[in-house]
Amino acid sequence: MRQEQAGEIENEAIMFERYSEKARRVIFFARYEASQFGSPAIDTEHLLLGILRESQDLLLSVSPSAVAETIRERIRLQAPSGGRIPTSVDLPFSESAKGALNSATEEADRLGSKTISAQHILLGLLREENCLAQRILAELGVTLETARQIAAGWAEKDAGSPAFNLHRGVAGRAIPNEGFQRAIMDAIEEANLLRSPSAGPEHLLLGLLRNENSLATRILRGAGLDLDSVRRKLSGN
Repeated sequence: MRQEQAGEIENEAIMFERYSEKARRVIFFARYEASQFGSPAIDTEHLLLGILRESQDLLLSVSPSAVAETIRERIRLQAPSGGRIPTSVDLPFSESAKGALNSATEEADRLGSKTISAQHILLGLLREENCLAQRILAELGVTLETARQIAAGWAEKDAGSPAFNLHRGVAGRAIPNEGFQRAIMDAIEEANLLRSPSAGPEHLLLGLLRNENSLATRILRGAGLDLDSVRRKLSGN
C-alpha cells in the first residue's frame, strides 16, 4: 500500500495541478527550507516550515503555541543539518513527505474540496505518524481531530489570494505568469526577513534576484547587482 501511495506522487506536475496558489507556495518554501538546512530531500519538517511561512495564521488557529520561533527552534534542535544547498538544486521529497502529501489529497477529497490547500497539507502531516512534523505538532497540542474541525472552516479561505486571481484578467491584456507571481511572493518574504512593515519596490528587486533563471535576474546581475549585496544595502550594513 505504501509503495502504491509513493507511486502516486512521482509525477509532480500532474499532482500539483490541484494545488491552490498558497499550497504551491508552501511547497516552494519547503524546498527553500530544505536547501537552507542542507537536507538531501524535502522532509515533513520542511513542509511544516513552508506552512509557517505561507500561512502562519492557520497554525495559530490550531494552536496558539505554534509561533514561528518555537517551531523553528524545535526543528533546528531535532533535524540534522549540513551545509546549505543551492536553491537551483531540485531536491526530491522524502518518503514521509510523499506520504503526507498523498494524505493531503485524501483529506481534500474527504472534505469535498476541488483544490488542495495549506490546511490539507497540515492534515497530511498530522496523519504521517512518527515523522518530525507530526511530533512537533503533537508537542504543541495539535491533534488530527481538532485540525480537521478547523480545516473545514478554511475550505474556501485558502483557495487563493485575490491579488493572485489576476490570471482571470481581461482578454487582450497581458496576464501575470508564474515567475511574476513568484517574484511578488518572494518580495513579501524579503520584506518580512528585513522586518519591514510593508513590501515595497526595493523588496521586489530582491524578489527578482532570488529567481536565478529569469531574464530579469540575468539583466540585473549584468548591471552588477546581486542578492547579498542588495540585502546588505537595504539592511544598512
